[in-house]
Amino acid sequence: MVNIRHKLLLLFLVQSGLIFLPENHALGYELGDGFRSGDFYLSGYTTIEIIDRFNVPKRLDLDDLSLFAGANINRAVNPFAEVELSKQTLIREGGNPVNGDVIVERFYNDVTVSESDTLRIGKMLAPIGKWNQIHATPLVPTITRPYTTALGFDAYTSGINWIKEEEDNGKLDFQIYGEPGVELFKRPASQSIRSFSHTLGANISIPLGLLDSAGLSFQHGEYVETGEIYTLVGVDVEESFNDLKFQSEAITARFSGTVLSGSLPRLHDTEAGIFVLADYSLTPKWHTILEGEYYQDHTVDEPSRSTSINIAYKYKPSTVWKLEYIHQAGVSASFAPISTGFKASFATLF
Repeated sequence: MVNIRHKLLLLFLVQSGLIFLPENHALGYELGDGFRSGDFYLSGYTTIEIIDRFNVPKRLDLDDLSLFAGANINRAVNPFAEVELSKQTLIREGGNPVNGDVIVERFYNDVTVSESDTLRIGKMLAPIGKWNQIHATPLVPTITRPYTTALGFDAYTSGINWIKEEEDNGKLDFQIYGEPGVELFKRPASQSIRSFSHTLGANISIPLGLLDSAGLSFQHGEYVETGEIYTLVGVDVEESFNDLKFQSEAITARFSGTVLSGSLPRLHDTEAGIFVLADYSLTPKWHTILEGEYYQDHTVDEPSRSTSINIAYKYKPSTVWKLEYIHQAGVSASFAPISTGFKASFATLF
């Protein structure tokens, strides 16, 4: 793992140099388009963050360095893999920087059944809302990910997913998936202390125009660490009005069954959250984003109530700088705390 981490860090340094070169100096390479040779392609993204959460040491993190590799061979063979170096602390106030983890984020093969039907087999992102499926940090609006888009459900599923995507923009798309066991290439506890198994789920996406949509998600499975059974329903919506865009997601998950001895106790039968975000384009490159979220973790007595303001500068469609101030007026979830402070980030696709 150490050698892999060093190779990924070297790739990051090389890519950082390409970002600031004119495209014609990089052998025809254009930032964000990836590299393609015949049926094979290579791409990815990286994110650097400066984090100043009050009352804790400041730090500079390589938050993500993700590498995508795939191929489009024929109708039956279309493999894809994503490997990521996550949460690598480069500099920490007071010393003792923390090494990140090398994670297999996705590993699957797509079988094209028809023009609108695909059978995906392997480890993939679960189709819950929009944020979890977009995935890449340069493409999401804020630095801090809302709890509503990450907790209370299995964000990764390892099994089979039937994907129905209509070419007609007026028709709805849907996905139906199942995970017969546990997550393949399981993430370490330092990345997520929650894991899930035997999940079944579905997602429906309804177009509301050329760029806007509404969605409905469902998931049922087992929370491995506590032995609880959960059933989740989620909704999401995106709506644009000229230079102003609204985005919101909400989930509610019902937990039941006997909690395993030694696990966090269930303080609430329901875990639920909602966030609302407004993104205003000051210019084509400058954006200001306001976001508020309410989230009740079923293992925490009080809810999280956070608000944030972000300023984003999109240097290129694939490259963005962000500055964020977030205020936590409630209590963070049982892990991955959202606390008051500043963040600044640089993120780019390559």
